Amino acid sequence: MFGRKKKDKKKKKGMMEKVVMGAIVGGAIGSVVGMTVAPKKGEETRQILRDKGTEAYNKSREFMKEHEQEIQDVKKKSGRIWQYLKKRLRKK
Repeated sequence: MFGRKKKDKKKKKGMMEKVVMGAIVGGAIGSVVGMTVAPKKGEETRQILRDKGTEAYNKSREFMKEHEQEIQDVKKKSGRIWQYLKKRLRKK
């Protein structure tokens, strides 16, 4: 019974990570495509890029604030995994 709840939490965290990575990659691809097909002058395009960059920065800061605990959990877990892997590699 309790094992299932842990699996559900892990599944949700995994899904959240995939959504975040998808958003980041999608945003990057969209930016590149937008720049290559944009019919605007250079200065206008640069201004748009500055605005979009600022917007993306603000959204990412907001996301980090909203998900601070989950981010800390992932950092701790990855640190433990890294320590485990270092120990395993040293034994070989």
